[in-house]
Amino acid sequence: MSPKRKPTIKELEQMINGVQSNLNIMTERIDQFLNMFVAELEKHNTIISKMLEAQGLMHSEDCSACNGTIRTPILDGIDLVDDCPYCGVSLRDGEQTTLPIEEE
Repeated sequence: MSPKRKPTIKELEQMINGVQSNLNIMTERIDQFLNMFVAELEKHNTIISKMLEAQGLMHSEDCSACNGTIRTPILDGIDLVDDCPYCGVSLRDGEQTTLPIEEE
C-alpha cells in the first residue's frame, strides 16, 4: 500500500474554488427560497388584514410625530400599542391604556 500524496497548491486552489462555487450556488438558492417565503407571508398578511378591515376589526391610527400609520387588529388578547413602532413617541399623550405592573 503506497502512502497517499499531498495535494499540490494548484489542486488545493481548484478544490477551494469548487467549494466556493458550491457555496455560491447554495447561497443563491437560499436567497431565492427566502424571497419566495417572504412574498408568500406578505400575501397572507394582506389577505388577513383586508378581511379584518372588511369586518370592521382593524384599528388604524396615525402617529402625530412621524405620520406613520399603526394598524392593530381588534381581537381578544391583542392590545393597542402605546408607542409608535416607527419613532417610539407615545400615541396616547399620557393616557394609560394598560394596568401598571405591580412592584414586588
